[in-house]
Amino acid sequence: RLGPDDAYLITRGLRTLDVRLDRHRENAKKIAEFLSKNKKIKLLYPYKKNSHNFRMWKKYYSGASGLMGLKIKTKNINSVRKFVNSFKLFGYGYSWGGFESLVLHQEFGETGNRKFMSLARNEHLVRLHVGLEDPSDLIADIKQALKHLR
Repeated sequence: RLGPDDAYLITRGLRTLDVRLDRHRENAKKIAEFLSKNKKIKLLYPYKKNSHNFRMWKKYYSGASGLMGLKIKTKNINSVRKFVNSFKLFGYGYSWGGFESLVLHQEFGETGNRKFMSLARNEHLVRLHVGLEDPSDLIADIKQALKHLR
């Protein structure tokens, strides 16, 4: 059952949903542009033209969200863990629907049996949810975290 307070909060949140999603998309585009220049990372974000599923995304969608994946190739899994744990502005978690930026390292077994998501040996998946914070602050946070990747 849905209580009256929960219904009120949902209704209140829906009023600004389009504005918030626009901001998620605009922030994520800036983050994606920054990350696409990094040689240690393969960016998984369909909004980018060189992305694996760009044509399918373009056919069926008119916008993008703040969710993206980073394929990181390294033999040193501890450096990936240090990368994820060193974020200051990105919280750690699964909730992709909130306003805050989040990061999550998905271990190999957690990626499931997906045909479109194959990780080679020594590849690691990190998921980012880009929130409503200032994108220049988020980029600075990513820059300092990237120093931990070996």
